[in-house]
Amino acid sequence: MTGAEPQLVKRGAAGYPPLLAEVPGAPAALWVSGRTLEPAAYVGVVGTRRASRYGLEVARWIGRELAAAGVVVVSGMAAGIDAAAHRGALTTGSTVAVLGSGVDVCYPRSNAALYGQIAEQGSVVSEYPPGTTPAPWRFPARNRIIAGMSLGVVIVEARQDGGAMITARLALEYGREVFAVAGPVHASGSEGPHALVRDGARLVTSARDVLEDLGLSFPRSAASWTQDALSAPTPPLSPDERRVLEILQAEPMLLDRIARLAGMPASAATAVLSRLELAGLASRHPGARFARTVGGTHH
Repeated sequence: MTGAEPQLVKRGAAGYPPLLAEVPGAPAALWVSGRTLEPAAYVGVVGTRRASRYGLEVARWIGRELAAAGVVVVSGMAAGIDAAAHRGALTTGSTVAVLGSGVDVCYPRSNAALYGQIAEQGSVVSEYPPGTTPAPWRFPARNRIIAGMSLGVVIVEARQDGGAMITARLALEYGREVFAVAGPVHASGSEGPHALVRDGARLVTSARDVLEDLGLSFPRSAASWTQDALSAPTPPLSPDERRVLEILQAEPMLLDRIARLAGMPASAATAVLSRLELAGLASRHPGARFARTVGGTHH
């Protein structure tokens, strides 16, 4: 891990999240590896393991923006949305991984590199002693820590019966804010967030929405690449570029379909898409598919 021994922090002691200490059934102590849990604004960002490209991009983007504003992003280091949120946060700030195993046990193993990075730049937390192996029942239990220590929780993509929905329900029980990101109506990962919105969760389209609702500032110096891109001088789009950009969606589309909708040969559409890529307005995906970049608008 980091070489430093994990520290056991008892409830009520310095380094134990004060919001978590107020929660019924909060752990009597936490094992912490990496950085000490300093007083800070913590916000959870969670979602499904079986995330779409759209969900992964949004989770990384929101994690990046929140961390840039000084928020510590909390998640469960699961594959999918959790890992993407951690990765985004690490590019601009700090993050906390709450594990369903001991702090010295990386799960899933595919997140080994991410686990090491969080241990160096952020904090790894668990209520279980070092050496504890993961077990299915430990993950729902750890979700109460994510919800309890956070001012609010953002659900990016989740199935209605998924673990992220457990975190959302716990957050509501604890009086925390619950935020949901809208997704494509046909996608299974949109079921959870859309259900939460129907039940009164706040629909959010960016980290700025989350920060404003929580009463946290969004300093201009910490703005994300999307705000920087919007404020930077950019050359005007050609009619062809504007037409193709209007066709692109958040979910990747086949080049042939884009060309057909734009009414131009595939070779011309490829050239236009390449220019939009360079401008940060489009992204290329496997299988000759392209998507609009999250936040990718042109003024």
